[in-house]
Amino acid sequence: MKILLLGSGGREHALADTLSRENTAVELLAGPGNPGIAQLGRVVSIKADDPRAVVALAEQEQVDLVVVGPEAPLAAGVVDALQLARIPAFGPTMGAATVETSKADTKTLMLQAGVPTAHAETHRVARDAKDAVRARFGAPVVIKASGLAAGKGVIVCHSEAEAFDAIDRILDDRVFGEAGAECLVESFMTGEELSLFAVTDGYDVLPMIGAQDHKRLLDGDEGPNTGGMGAYTPVSFSTSALVDEVTERVFLPTLHALRKRGTPFTGLLYAGLMLTPDGPKVVEFNCRFGDPETQAILPMLTSSLLDPMLAVARGARIGNMPAFTWRAGASVTTVVASAGYPDAPRTGLPISLPEFGDAVRVYHAGTKRDGRELLTSGGRVFAVTAMADSFAAAQQASREAASRIEFEGAMYRRDIGWREAARLG
Repeated sequence: MKILLLGSGGREHALADTLSRENTAVELLAGPGNPGIAQLGRVVSIKADDPRAVVALAEQEQVDLVVVGPEAPLAAGVVDALQLARIPAFGPTMGAATVETSKADTKTLMLQAGVPTAHAETHRVARDAKDAVRARFGAPVVIKASGLAAGKGVIVCHSEAEAFDAIDRILDDRVFGEAGAECLVESFMTGEELSLFAVTDGYDVLPMIGAQDHKRLLDGDEGPNTGGMGAYTPVSFSTSALVDEVTERVFLPTLHALRKRGTPFTGLLYAGLMLTPDGPKVVEFNCRFGDPETQAILPMLTSSLLDPMLAVARGARIGNMPAFTWRAGASVTTVVASAGYPDAPRTGLPISLPEFGDAVRVYHAGTKRDGRELLTSGGRVFAVTAMADSFAAAQQASREAASRIEFEGAMYRRDIGWREAARLG
């Protein structure tokens, strides 16, 4: 079995690690990959969001499966091109990927399908968006760039002045580029967030264990939004009853609406949820595995990931496949980031990376090799996942392991899972 994995981050390293551990006969090819993935297979220099180049590589290497990690290749139509070439690919088509690439379209789709979510309006002109805040939303309010913004395009505003500034930055200053061609003004929801993944064939779903992400840069959820500074699983309030409710009220109606629209979704559907006093509501959808939740979730998996992925990629139904199973205990992932992240991270810094036992897995996210030297190459440099019999032990082990990774200006949060710690006493 030869698998081509597209992407270069911590999520892709976790996918590569999981697939390699599940089946030692897997021959892994990754593009463009990273130094961590290179220890598990062969990496090739390729633009993952270039459909022609991906198809050419897949044909040349005669791969059995292509797994698409990040959202950019999905938005570029890589899966569409692979399907035309009759190469099995795990991930949605460009049309189905709009569940993530256009928050405006997806908000309309959810409202039409009766999927619980916050009220929102879409605007392209800053003056109109500000009028909406002033007349119909007030503060607190959430301002979102509609397109792809690397997980940073959602701004929670606690005053009208903050909202007006966010609108100007998105629509006029274009701090998120074309992702900010339009923005959403959305009602603020109270509650706790939950990330829930589901592998789907477009009809049926196999949900995964719930996780909670930490978006803010600093301890205590202070500082700017980032792509994610850590995550943990399981989440004590994510019961089987809650997962069943989300499946019936969120996943299945959304999949039905996407089929009805003519853009059936297959692959990994990620529901970002808010557990409000009125029940779970969708904050956003992603069309791929989340980062860093994947790095916390996959090490806990004790059943096959490859079997359902391969079935979906080959166009088979998964309704009769067994549910995912999970090891006991907990997993906590702490992201080690470079100084200046998220705005201007420092790169090219030498890294000292110690050895860890198998209970700690260090996923490369922003690293590169210069000869034998390992250097930083991005904002989020590593995702450090620790597994233990209890949440408290996993949290402590993850934090301690993160502290042992050394490069100039290394930074990480010391409170990943702080809400869970408070719940558990």
